[in-house]
Amino acid sequence: MSSRLSGNDKAVVVSVCIANFNGTGVIEECIASVLSQSVDFAIEIIVHDDASTDGSVAILENEFPEVLLLRSDQNVGFCVSNNRMVERAIGEYVLLLNNDAVLEPGALSELLRNAIRYQQTCGILSLAQRDWRSRK
Repeated sequence: MSSRLSGNDKAVVVSVCIANFNGTGVIEECIASVLSQSVDFAIEIIVHDDASTDGSVAILENEFPEVLLLRSDQNVGFCVSNNRMVERAIGEYVLLLNNDAVLEPGALSELLRNAIRYQQTCGILSLAQRDWRSRK
């Protein structure tokens, strides 16, 4: 998927940045939904862990070694987490995603298509978000 995920030489187009705090039970599906995107461009996944105490860091390290994990020693909050990830992101576009969000199939391609359509040369992507469990 991306130079950080698969070792290919493509430039990263989309950096998916996921803020995590005590995400056991949701972070797995969130990342799986990103990894399952069928795209023809390179992506990277960055997770900022905000001093979780529930073992979600171990899940990230063991199940998703391809993810760039930024760890905070103290809980700094959602905004600081996002700023830290954006500073490290190498993609032309950034998608900020909550750890309890799940991407629908085709979401990344559609977001990029719309960014190009509206002549956004770089920026932060956004999409409608639904509750993780109910999908509403």
